[in-house]
Amino acid sequence: MATDRMPKEAKPCHGRCFRLILLLSIACSGNGHVQRSWVQRRMLAVLPLAIGSPSAMAFENRIFLAKGPKTPGPQPAGVGKGQIQECGVAPNCFSSTSSDEHYLKPWSYPSGGKAQAMADLEKVIKLYPPGQQDVDGGGFQIQNLDEKGYVYVQFESLKRGYIDDVEFLVKPTNGDSGEVLVRSASRLGYLDLGVNAKRLNWLSQKLRDLGWTAPKITAELFPRYVSENR
Repeated sequence: MATDRMPKEAKPCHGRCFRLILLLSIACSGNGHVQRSWVQRRMLAVLPLAIGSPSAMAFENRIFLAKGPKTPGPQPAGVGKGQIQECGVAPNCFSSTSSDEHYLKPWSYPSGGKAQAMADLEKVIKLYPPGQQDVDGGGFQIQNLDEKGYVYVQFESLKRGYIDDVEFLVKPTNGDSGEVLVRSASRLGYLDLGVNAKRLNWLSQKLRDLGWTAPKITAELFPRYVSENR
């Protein structure tokens, strides 16, 4: 689930940076081999804490860099392969190919064919604001956008780095119009605290503004999901 409570601001390194500066001063003033070796070992220990480790990095459009290790979870088998899969049993997923309570009616585009539908999707995704409604603060990245009509995007939570996988598959049905299969799912956890719904509702609203038919996720349509993720 790509959510976590956002701190008001990122904290500077303060004491860690001071220790690093102190060690650098000792290194510059020391003449003995033993002293230099000790300083080098201490600097190697402090440096990752002062500047942040690569594991703490999020996507470039994150709202800011949060400290701490990330837990993205393994990419599920089949995700990113050009097809839309069903959901599992947990209430942390929506899919247009599911046949149970996770079923999300495909979105429809009015005209322009597959090319215009792909352009609309790309435009709206790139407009998505990380951190909206306190979700996806770690940003997002389009992983795949191919001419066959498949779009795959990863969204990340701010602090823990949980990754959610979001996929779209454009399927022309009648002339220039058609439908889009949608899937949004959390990799880890049983609940998603409403994250997938908040994300899809933001995207669907922007597409409705462009003339699409993309129903909002509500308690009436998804009672179990909303009830368990309050």
